[in-house]
Amino acid sequence: MQILVMLLFLAVWLSILWLGSIALEATGMERTKARFQALSALTGTGFTTREAESIVNHPKRRQIATYLIFIGNAGIIAFIILLVLYVRAGLVLPSISLIVIIIAILLAIGLTFWLGLIDKLTNAILNLVGKGHTVSNFTVEEILHQGGDYAVVRFTLSEQATIANLKLKDAGFQERAITILAIERGESILSYPQPEEKLLIGDNLLCYGKLAEISDIARGVTT
Repeated sequence: MQILVMLLFLAVWLSILWLGSIALEATGMERTKARFQALSALTGTGFTTREAESIVNHPKRRQIATYLIFIGNAGIIAFIILLVLYVRAGLVLPSISLIVIIIAILLAIGLTFWLGLIDKLTNAILNLVGKGHTVSNFTVEEILHQGGDYAVVRFTLSEQATIANLKLKDAGFQERAITILAIERGESILSYPQPEEKLLIGDNLLCYGKLAEISDIARGVTT
């Protein structure tokens, strides 16, 4: 019984972690970063300075992280109390049948990750809430500022980005009235890059324009 309660506790904790990562991804954060940040908030560890800023400077992400931090701290306290109570009552060794069930559950969880079922279910949930565009050729990672229909957004060009290796003037930003304020490339920053500048995979593009137009480019929609 003690082991089953612990497993239930773990299942609830993993479910909260997963739902928290989905909530962060729905704000435009890349999936692996969303999962890392959800784990960081839930456990209270793991933040780096830049990644923490992407949470703190975004109202929705900040609210999600606040809930995760609160739930994480409450969960740790509940787990400690539960463990102390079990130790006082005396721990009972699980039966062989229970051990087999636990192993089967762990194998089932591992299989779902290996087959990519978690990612598929995550995509389905994001599509259901109307945020499926976050899984795109290149992702809107950060909405740095928004006023009305306009926003300052940072894009990252992935390996699948159709505009990668194109010149800035040929990427379609000008047609959508999107201004490229800067290109972050490694340790260097190109402020107000020239139209002849070539876009490279891994570039962070800091741009300003209508959020709807920026979202269209993120989804790969052409004019």
